[in-house]
Amino acid sequence: HAHIHSSQLYSVTFDALLVGHEAGVTSLSWRPHASPTSTPTLLSTSTDSSLILWSPSTVLTSSNDGTTLWINRQRFGDVGGQRLGGFVGGLWARGGSDAMAWGWNGGWRRWRCRTPETSQGPALEEWSEVGAITGHRASVHSVAWSPGGEYLISAR
Repeated sequence: HAHIHSSQLYSVTFDALLVGHEAGVTSLSWRPHASPTSTPTLLSTSTDSSLILWSPSTVLTSSNDGTTLWINRQRFGDVGGQRLGGFVGGLWARGGSDAMAWGWNGGWRRWRCRTPETSQGPALEEWSEVGAITGHRASVHSVAWSPGGEYLISAR
């Protein structure tokens, strides 16, 4: 047997721990970037009925290496999982100005950023819940387009 001896040095870091949901995560979605200087933001939804926006926060450690931690910047939804089933998924709308999530019952919830990201990052963004489309809570029996094709109508 021939033995090959090599010495290689590897550095491994763990960057993907997101702690904040009380139940399983159902979706992840990156925020569309408006500019190259925008802070990266990740949207997550969970069966705990919450939607969380995550952004990096640089923390100086004892070695001053500028470690980046992803922190919970905004949390929407129902604390304590008040809604049955939580959220099935989530996505961004309006170029990252809206965050939306949908649940098992067919309903959607939507939050809108009222103040854009500043040079101090997304921590100063102001979000509020706004009206969202809703869906049927059981099977649909009929679907039809309006005569001009502008609308889709469904009936239970």
